[in-house]
Amino acid sequence: MSTAFRRVAVLGLGLIGGSLLQALRQLGSEIVGYDVDSAAAAAASASGYPVAPTDAAAVHGADLVVLAMPLPEVAAAVQSLAPHLSASAVLTDVGTLKQPVLSAVREAAPAATFVGGHPLAGVEETGWNAADPLLFRDAPWALTLEDDTSLDAWLRMAELVCDLGGRPVPTTAADQDAAVGRVIGLPHVLAEALALTGLAGGPLGLSLAAGSYMSGSRVARTPPELVTTWCDGNPALVDALDDAIAHLTGARTALAAGESVFPLARRGHAARTNWERRRFEPVELVPSVEALRALGRAGGWVTAVLRDDDGHRLLGMRPV
Repeated sequence: MSTAFRRVAVLGLGLIGGSLLQALRQLGSEIVGYDVDSAAAAAASASGYPVAPTDAAAVHGADLVVLAMPLPEVAAAVQSLAPHLSASAVLTDVGTLKQPVLSAVREAAPAATFVGGHPLAGVEETGWNAADPLLFRDAPWALTLEDDTSLDAWLRMAELVCDLGGRPVPTTAADQDAAVGRVIGLPHVLAEALALTGLAGGPLGLSLAAGSYMSGSRVARTPPELVTTWCDGNPALVDALDDAIAHLTGARTALAAGESVFPLARRGHAARTNWERRRFEPVELVPSVEALRALGRAGGWVTAVLRDDDGHRLLGMRPV
């Protein structure tokens, strides 16, 4: 049983929220779910999970409240539940972009103890029926650490993520959004472009489409409404697109001149293989904002939160 939190309310019962609710029950936590979508709430209830009739009822007595609804719904949800939050409760979320959620919480619930979260564990399927309690195993899970973030609350969240099998990655909201613009937003935009470009080639091209096309366009199967919430409002995606367009323009220029794309292929191959071959070493940290941010920016993560007579100690992994 996880000791980080006694009672957890999960608001939003789609893929991530539903998976979290199921995983928390496997840990032995006291849980309750809520969803404004009556069909999602009914599906969770029919599966044997407790579902509250209102957000106020869900968060009552909870020491952890998880916002798991789509980003456009977050601001209204925070405003609605803020009067019902316990003063000692920790508020977190699971959204892809962190700065918009941080702004919404600071505006509507400035007294809340907030730790932004982003489990990088999504799949193309959505909804309660796609939920999987094992979804978070070995998945990176960004946990934001701003200058005014409670370190104790952050450590409790990191402990819970470790209990779920995830890898807590300390970061700021700004750094997280800049990173996901390149590794989430950009791949989705490129996948959409590839799907359309392949379609424009006609039936023959699509009949010959194999691994490269299928792998490259796979995430284009994601519902468009979700893709927009991961991309819109993230200025870092513009910089990422500029970089990608520069690479594509270079390849086009070379081909138009009768030259080779080999330089791009060589550099891309090296980037991908070097990423796969990264090595890590264990590290022990006395937790502080500076040490945790440095670990995250270096590409490391937390593996355990230990408690002893001297306070907390962290075990983690960092690249070498």
